[in-house]
Amino acid sequence: MQSRLLATPERASTLLGPSWRAVKRRVLEMIDGYQLITLVGRAGSGKTHMALNLCKELKASWLCMYLDAAQLGDKRLGQLISTAVRDNEDSIRGVMKLGKSRKLDSALSRFIKLGTNELTTAAYNYPIDFLTMLHNLTLAVGLRGLVLVIDEGALSQDDQYIGAFTTAIHALRNIMPKLSGLRLILTMLPDVVDYIAKNDPPLFEILSMGVVNLPDYVTEEDLKEVARAYNLSGELIELIKSSNLTMRQVMCIAEFKDLQKCGLQSEVEVTIT
Repeated sequence: MQSRLLATPERASTLLGPSWRAVKRRVLEMIDGYQLITLVGRAGSGKTHMALNLCKELKASWLCMYLDAAQLGDKRLGQLISTAVRDNEDSIRGVMKLGKSRKLDSALSRFIKLGTNELTTAAYNYPIDFLTMLHNLTLAVGLRGLVLVIDEGALSQDDQYIGAFTTAIHALRNIMPKLSGLRLILTMLPDVVDYIAKNDPPLFEILSMGVVNLPDYVTEEDLKEVARAYNLSGELIELIKSSNLTMRQVMCIAEFKDLQKCGLQSEVEVTIT
């Protein structure tokens, strides 16, 4: 998938484009007052890149776990949390190591001694209890809390697992009043939001309170910044300007210098050097 080819933790350390940085600032401003934040954007708008970039920055004061849920065949809460644990084990181990130098209660003292298989099994079978323990541990070691970023929990409104995913969101939302340091950041396509609006109005109302929309297309100011960073030719810049391109398309062109690879057709032959 092109989105996963471009949006990697390494590339996500940089966020180009003033429009996208404005979105990031908005999310960081909301993180204190909103426990559930939803990044909504069309395909190619940069949701995955934004999610990775946010998680990277939040790790300075939170335990942030990023989960790429796009290819999961099971979207039930236990599967989501156990996969997040597996994918973020190093970060979790880092927090557990901090706990060894703190005076913890008996439950947390046992928790930080769990092995890899024990962690993933507990997360799968008892996801709520597991998140509660992990949340409490982050606070006990002096972090601000636990952020769970679920990217592409539903691929479209026709995703056969969308029901399991929305049920998982409800379960996470229900424990938030008891876990003051828990934050959930979701990425969603507009048609998934539409599905939830029609089929689960209570969840839609909750999501609506913390929605942040990503720009559909790259502005001229965004393009100027990308062009400087990648030293794009004037000819290529004009080609991009003449089309309504998403940020993913622009970054693909900038990164790979290959229109065909980026799924773009042009009647004008362009030499990219």
